Amino acid sequence: MDFSRFVASGAAALAEGAVIERVRRDPLLALDPHILNGGLVYDAAGRAQLAAIHGGYIGSARAAGLPVLVFTDTWRCSRRRVEASRFAGRPVNPDNARFLCALRDTFGEGPPIFVGGLVGPSGDAYKPEDSLDRRAARDFHAPQVDALASADVDFLHLATAPNVEEALGVADAMAATGLPYLISFVIRRTGVVLDGTPLGLAMERIDAAAPRRPAGFSVNCVHARVLETALEAVTAAHPDACGRLLTFQANAADREVEELDGSEDLVTEPAADFAADVERLRRRFGLRVLGGCCGTEGGHIEALARRLACDAPE
Repeated sequence: MDFSRFVASGAAALAEGAVIERVRRDPLLALDPHILNGGLVYDAAGRAQLAAIHGGYIGSARAAGLPVLVFTDTWRCSRRRVEASRFAGRPVNPDNARFLCALRDTFGEGPPIFVGGLVGPSGDAYKPEDSLDRRAARDFHAPQVDALASADVDFLHLATAPNVEEALGVADAMAATGLPYLISFVIRRTGVVLDGTPLGLAMERIDAAAPRRPAGFSVNCVHARVLETALEAVTAAHPDACGRLLTFQANAADREVEELDGSEDLVTEPAADFAADVERLRRRFGLRVLGGCCGTEGGHIEALARRLACDAPE
């Protein structure tokens, strides 16, 4: 099953949990100051850790009989950042995509494992004022988007977008590849993207303006209770909004993004509580693809997978 058919099917799926934050707390590994975990693919210990993290999430999905979405380690691998790093001149994005596709292949037959080519915002994910306008964003992100698309990923994914204007530019670049793509925003409890745009309006604007509509929209890097409160406001103003919201990757701490940004301590919650809060969004709002973000580890995603499996139709 390809990714577009999966989206059209209405099936539920698991999404992976945190990767960067788990690597950050490994005393034997170091994140690159420019591309974070994007260079670990060139280090034996780094590859082993990435395989263990991604593979653990895939294993949780397989044990529960669920499809799963995993993402390349390229959130900070724009062309400008790669050129500023010690990995300048290397095909960092395609190499990360090939690494994750090869890991997927080791799992053999079973529920689909979809590999998404991951792109992050040009600036600080929590400062919308640092974002680019639409044309500049398209030009900035297109080299990375094209590099990922060339490496046989199943779909493209913009994560942690704080600004709708920049997200539109990324949508332009992603639409041009012909691959299905997702746009994921960071939002507030009031139901607005960090730049102040109501989430329902943000989705409508991109659907109307992009050369080709996204396969769906997402929210990441907020707690489930933040999204629950936000969606109550969003659906009151835009009753059909949840029909376009496909994926949610939840934080394990019910705090504002500014409180978590740069935190030296792991802020988390028990896996069972996390899974219950996230799964409730599926029952209340019909969200189909659920996973984790900051503060989540293997146990959180395993607990969520078990709950989603119990909800799956026979």
